[in-house]
Amino acid sequence: MSSLPLFSTERQTLILEILEREGVVRNSALRELLKVSPGTIRADLRELETQGVLEIVHGGAVVRRAASDGKLLLDERTQLNAESKRRIGARAAQMVKSEQTILVDSGTTTIELINNLSPNLDYVQVVTHSFQVSALAARLPNVEVLMPGGMVRAYNMTMVGPQALSFLDTINADTVFLATTGFSVEYGVTNANILEVEVKRKITQRAEKVVLISDSSKYGKRQALQVVPMDSIDILITDGDLGDAAVQKLEALSIEVVRV
Repeated sequence: MSSLPLFSTERQTLILEILEREGVVRNSALRELLKVSPGTIRADLRELETQGVLEIVHGGAVVRRAASDGKLLLDERTQLNAESKRRIGARAAQMVKSEQTILVDSGTTTIELINNLSPNLDYVQVVTHSFQVSALAARLPNVEVLMPGGMVRAYNMTMVGPQALSFLDTINADTVFLATTGFSVEYGVTNANILEVEVKRKITQRAEKVVLISDSSKYGKRQALQVVPMDSIDILITDGDLGDAAVQKLEALSIEVVRV
């Protein structure tokens, strides 16, 4: 590559070429390739995200595909921060006890929760609107899976809509494990899709304990719609990169913060 600095459009073209070829880009690799500052990389990725061609995730970005390719997007997001997701999911799985009913949100981190459930549990009832979560949970011994009806949202393979909400109104769960694309003290837990927000909000209402499982890159991000205010969360399980200042703000809302 030429030693001359690239214009932003040239950098973004290269980023898109990598995304088209590999499905993911990593901030560290882009800094080495483009010879620019981390702030410049973040600015380029934010610009491309506003254009709807990628989604920023922890450590980089993934290509934003059409709705019919939603499963690929889920897999690509998992590739970028798999280790932190595994740790968070494993810690969340330790909270699940025999004879409990748990509500499990859709998402790559909740998939890791299911992957780490103990095979020694006597009986657990898993209620989820996620096809990926239900398919994994159904393979486990002594796990009963309940799914609502409704409309399939192909982007992330979930059941949404009035039928799903009506079914969830019949559930009384011990714990809900909630996922998110953004959370903050000021704006709470947020999401961009109204159909997903309705389901997420409902499942938080149907459990005695609300556990948010999310990597630290989501902290401070705000999507268009609030699921619940932050003080509705009982426990946050996240990775060790969440700073002490953020933890103090969250603990001031009586949230138990677990960093793994």
